[in-house]
Amino acid sequence: MLDLLYLVIACSLSIELFLRMKFIHYVISSLRVINKVSHLIASTNISDHWKERMVPKYAFFLLKDSLFILGIFLLIVLVFFVFIMLSSEFFTFIFTIKGIVSSILISLIYLKLRLIMFNE
Repeated sequence: MLDLLYLVIACSLSIELFLRMKFIHYVISSLRVINKVSHLIASTNISDHWKERMVPKYAFFLLKDSLFILGIFLLIVLVFFVFIMLSSEFFTFIFTIKGIVSSILISLIYLKLRLIMFNE
């Protein structure tokens, strides 16, 4: 029962981190940069000199966004790791079918309640 409470808290914190740290923004930004780079490289109308100047800039933007995405994932893993340290059974619980289904249901219910409460 305590593991289920830990799962509710961990899922809620993870969703809040995911939303408040603008994970989707960084993914969309990365996809835009990838699209720009592929267009830049494939274009025959753009000189090689200009390509040589722009590709490193796009690479820096892509690296920055990728590091933010990795950081958000690591924070979410850290949230679950804290609860694993509190309860030794929590680790085995979250990888069972019951734990996976519970985390999905908890997350969906939390997102629905959040949508109702904050009108987002």
